[in-house]
Amino acid sequence: MTFSAADIRFMRTAMELAEHGQFTAAPNPLVGCVIVSKACRIIGQGWHKAYGGPHAEVEAFESIAPEDKALLSESTWYVTLEPCNHEGKTPACAALIERIKPKRVVIGMMDSNPAVTGGGMERLRRAGVAVEEGCLAGELAWQNRRFFWNAHEKRPWVVLKWAESSDGFMDGRPSARRLPGAGGFPITSEAARPMTHAWRALEQGIAVGAGTALIDEPQLNVRSIEAPSPRIILLDPDGCIGSKHTLLLRNPSLIHVIGETFATTATHTCAWRVSEGLDVLLERLYAQFNLSSLLIEGGASVLNDFLKQGAWNEVKRWTSPVAIGSGLPAPALPEGTLPLPDGRASAGRAGEDSWQNRLHPRHAFD
Repeated sequence: MTFSAADIRFMRTAMELAEHGQFTAAPNPLVGCVIVSKACRIIGQGWHKAYGGPHAEVEAFESIAPEDKALLSESTWYVTLEPCNHEGKTPACAALIERIKPKRVVIGMMDSNPAVTGGGMERLRRAGVAVEEGCLAGELAWQNRRFFWNAHEKRPWVVLKWAESSDGFMDGRPSARRLPGAGGFPITSEAARPMTHAWRALEQGIAVGAGTALIDEPQLNVRSIEAPSPRIILLDPDGCIGSKHTLLLRNPSLIHVIGETFATTATHTCAWRVSEGLDVLLERLYAQFNLSSLLIEGGASVLNDFLKQGAWNEVKRWTSPVAIGSGLPAPALPEGTLPLPDGRASAGRAGEDSWQNRLHPRHAFD
C-alpha cells in the first residue's frame, strides 16, 4: 500500500510521541497517536505513558479541545500500533474509535500477539471506518523490537554491554588478582556515564554474575539522567552471595537467580542450574517476572556465556583510547553482527570514548 507524504509525516509524529514512553511503558509497547482534521491540522495527540495507564488513543482523544470535537467525524487517526480489541487493564481502544467513527484510521503495524492480531482493524472496518495498515512498518518494528520479540519468543530482549581498553581488556587486573570488595576498575571516562545510564534505563532488568557482584560491588542503578532504574537480576546459581551482601540489602525487588539447593534471603527468586542453559533461564525470567528486556553488564565470563549460547539480541560496547597492556580480556564481538536499521547511528563518541551498537545476525528490520 502506498501512503502519501502527509501520512508519513503524521505517522512519524506519532512515532516520536511514542518515544516519550521509552523508560516507562514496558512491558507494554511504545505507542503514539495523532488525530488530524480534514484540513490536515493536528487536533489531538498522545502516547502510552506507563504500564496500566491509558493507551495512546485515549490520551490523544482526551487532548482534543472542546471546540474541535465537531471535527472528529471527518478526522484521520494515525496510530503506530493496531488499536487493541480486548479488555485488559484498560478498555479496548478499538471500541473508543468505533464509537467516534472517524473517516479513516492509518495503522503503523499490526498487533504482534497471535491471539488478537487483526481484531482491532477488522472491528473498525465492520463499523464502516476506512483502515489502512503498514505505514512506516519497518521503522516501527525496530521501535517495538522488545515487545514483538516477547510476543513471539516468550523471553526478554537481551542486550550485552561492556567497556574495554583500546587493546581489548575489561580490567587491568587478571582474574587471579581481582579480590572481593576491590571495586570496579574504570575503563571509560565520566563523559560516557550519561549514555551508559540511559542504556540501563531503556531495559527492564539489569543482570550481573556473582563474581562481579562480589568484587566490584556495583550499584547497577540510573544516576546520571532522570529515569527509573532497572530491576536487578543477580546470577548466582552456585549460591556465592551471602545474605548480608549490599545488593540484597539495598534492593528489595532484586531477583536472585540461584540453584535449587541453595538458600537466599531474597524475596524474589528464580531457580536455575547452569547445566539447563541460558535459554531456559530467559524463559523463566519472562514467565515469572514479565521482564521484557535485560541488560547484561558482566562479568566477562557471564558475557561470554551469553555470546557462546547465542542468547542475545544486541551488543553495546564502549572502547577507551587508553591501552592497559594486560589484564582480563574483553569478549570478542561475534562475526556477522548487523548495524542498526534505517540509518540509525551504530557508533559514536562521548568525550574520548567511542561506542558501538550491533545486532545479532538473526535480526533484519526491513
